[in-house]
Amino acid sequence: MYAADKIKPAWKLTFEGARTTVAWPSALTFAGSHRRVVCANHDGTILMWELPESPVAGKVLDASGKEVDGIAAPPPVKQLVGHENAVTHLACAPDGKTLISTSLDHTVRFWDLEAAASGEAEVVIDRETRERLARRAPEKEREGMLSAPGVKLATLAPTATLSEHRDWIQALGMSRDGRRVITGDDAGHAIVWDVAKKAKISQWQCEGVAWILAAALSSDGEQALVSQYRRKGGDFNNYPAGLRIYNVADGAVKLDILATNYPKEKNPPYQYQYQYYKFVAEGLVAAAWSRDGKLLAIGQGGEGGEGKVHILAAETGKVLRQVSEHRYGVTDLCFTQDGKFLFTAGRDTTFRIIQVEDGKEVAKIGQPRGGQFTDWLSAISLSPDERWLAAADISGHVQVWQLGQ
Repeated sequence: MYAADKIKPAWKLTFEGARTTVAWPSALTFAGSHRRVVCANHDGTILMWELPESPVAGKVLDASGKEVDGIAAPPPVKQLVGHENAVTHLACAPDGKTLISTSLDHTVRFWDLEAAASGEAEVVIDRETRERLARRAPEKEREGMLSAPGVKLATLAPTATLSEHRDWIQALGMSRDGRRVITGDDAGHAIVWDVAKKAKISQWQCEGVAWILAAALSSDGEQALVSQYRRKGGDFNNYPAGLRIYNVADGAVKLDILATNYPKEKNPPYQYQYQYYKFVAEGLVAAAWSRDGKLLAIGQGGEGGEGKVHILAAETGKVLRQVSEHRYGVTDLCFTQDGKFLFTAGRDTTFRIIQVEDGKEVAKIGQPRGGQFTDWLSAISLSPDERWLAAADISGHVQVWQLGQ
């Protein structure tokens, strides 16, 4: 059982980009253990940290640039070089070294985190802090502050670059055994890949014209949950969004979840539209499949209202309960391995732990707009031993929390 009073911050890793380029962290994963964290941003930069066994006290800078006592976060040790646009998702196989990334550059890339370095690079990870402090410093000191050396890193090249997609890739999901991943793009094109062979298993065009926003695979990789949405083009007689389960082998629709929960023929048009949009909200942008295959979780994203998470029965598609209320929308979520708890994160600068059986919120970490996180959370990752959680926020930080049980 997770308890809020036992959840403690461990490290605050810096990964800042210039706000003028909106280069905030966008994807995050643990790799193998809680000591290896990989994070990517909207510039296409991917960095890897190797964390010490436990937090180490040291000097850190406060908001004014003054050194104070705190937890000294280690710098990143590697940069994964290759993407030419924003990285949207990261997933690591259970072996702890095989990483998959997706991007707006239309590519899926595979990486061996333990491969020999391909070169060296120097990366500035505190760009926004430098700019803020330079604005307050005497003019003669500003240039030196902004041009100070960055962190020297070993670089890694991808082991494979797959270019089957022809549009932005917004969705990535991995089977529990790490043998398969699914990717989906803004053209509604879904592809399932064999991770070991780095080759296609199947592909299909999803119904309608909506973007694929989220995807998840069943534990055995034989079924795929795909969420689609496009604000324009919908009317009373057409679905402007989609939430379906597909058979991976042939791309056939096994279950249309929205049609199951909101059959049009049983509701007057206006009532149907109200119910339907209440379920979809601003788009269902985060998806997960429980390890036992019985449950689905799908989160309402966007920028309006209270973003909720629907927990559904995977066999029937029926909604079992709604949980969490992230103001302005959910951004990420994941089940624990036993399916008893669900972690959710959102634009309200909090992450929450939900007891799945009854929907009870057992912990909420962060205070909306002004708590431990300084801006909304873009991604979370639960460590393989489920005792640590990493959360990336768009102010340019990754916070690692120790989860007391």
